[in-house]
Amino acid sequence: MTSTAPRPRVMIVVTAAVTARLFMRGYAEFLAASNYDVTLVADDVSEISDALAQRGVLSYSLPMRRDPSPVHDARSLARMIALMRKVRPDAVIYATPKASLLASIASRFLRIPVRVYELWGIRFETSTGVSRRVFQGLERLIASNSTAIVANSESLAARAVKLRIARTGRICVPASGSSHGVDSEHFSPDAPRPELDADTARFLERNAGATIGFIGRLHPDKGIETLLEAASLVHDEGTEMRVLLVGGDEGLQIQGEQGRLPVHRAGDADDVRPYLAEFDVLVLMSRREGFPNVVLEAAAMEVPAIVSDATGCVDAVVPDVTGLMVPVGDVLGVADALRTVIADRNRARAMGIAARRRAVEAYAPGVVWSALEEHLHVQLGQARHRNDPHG
Repeated sequence: MTSTAPRPRVMIVVTAAVTARLFMRGYAEFLAASNYDVTLVADDVSEISDALAQRGVLSYSLPMRRDPSPVHDARSLARMIALMRKVRPDAVIYATPKASLLASIASRFLRIPVRVYELWGIRFETSTGVSRRVFQGLERLIASNSTAIVANSESLAARAVKLRIARTGRICVPASGSSHGVDSEHFSPDAPRPELDADTARFLERNAGATIGFIGRLHPDKGIETLLEAASLVHDEGTEMRVLLVGGDEGLQIQGEQGRLPVHRAGDADDVRPYLAEFDVLVLMSRREGFPNVVLEAAAMEVPAIVSDATGCVDAVVPDVTGLMVPVGDVLGVADALRTVIADRNRARAMGIAARRRAVEAYAPGVVWSALEEHLHVQLGQARHRNDPHG
């Protein structure tokens, strides 16, 4: 954009403070540096508001609850409408379920010309019964309220079309996908990083062998049971190995002990690099994803990945080049993949190097943000053309 053009007003809305900080802050600052007036909204942005202001980004904290809460949600919607009337954005960009629901309703009610839904996953894909119908209805409502949909992976875009969330012409995947790419200088095997926590360090000292890692929510949808069953099979054959699970518990039920397989839960971590540095391989056997950021972070640290062929995961690796791919829930397939990366260390090392090369070349944050900004620029131009009586 040229400096003589009007500065479009853009509002970015996500639900949680951590999402604003980790996923959207960089994009907001990038847009501000690209001659946009930018406002970032989340449940609580107090932690980053001063830093954002220094980069020319306004921020507002607007209480939102992740779980359904009709009374609280109605109040949040009223506050959202009031805030949009105050900011008067030309475009609203929203991601994450609750923020997208509220922002899409408010922006359509106010007839804001550009309403971009950043689709990062389809929650109802693994739901059943009433909850599936409810979540499906909400997704379709958000999509119908939006003037454009940006999916963060090709498989997610295709799945959204198949599930009738979006029509082919209204959904796109800028660049190679991802919501924000990966900082390959921060996530680098050579970058300084904190020490491991004491409990994890002791676990690794007590148990020898290859480190099989998982990072993310400890949720049934993440396929952790498949990982543990497969690792137990390989371990019981005499292969020295240990499993390290990093992330908050969100309903994971592990049925009994995993034999003699050493398993350690490290809990949540603000910085996952010390754990990635210990991994020989990352395993993500999710049943659904949008685009798994943790695979990019592992790739930048030269850690190959074993992933499922679920939506989103299929975009995260180049099979047999940067990692290995196994059908969802295939315990024997994961076991074979583990045998491969543990027995053939040269191949695993080559996949890790190739994974970092791909992360650096295709998923640098600037590459992702530039593609998203180009899409936004086109949407704003089309909106101006529609509203110009002489266009």
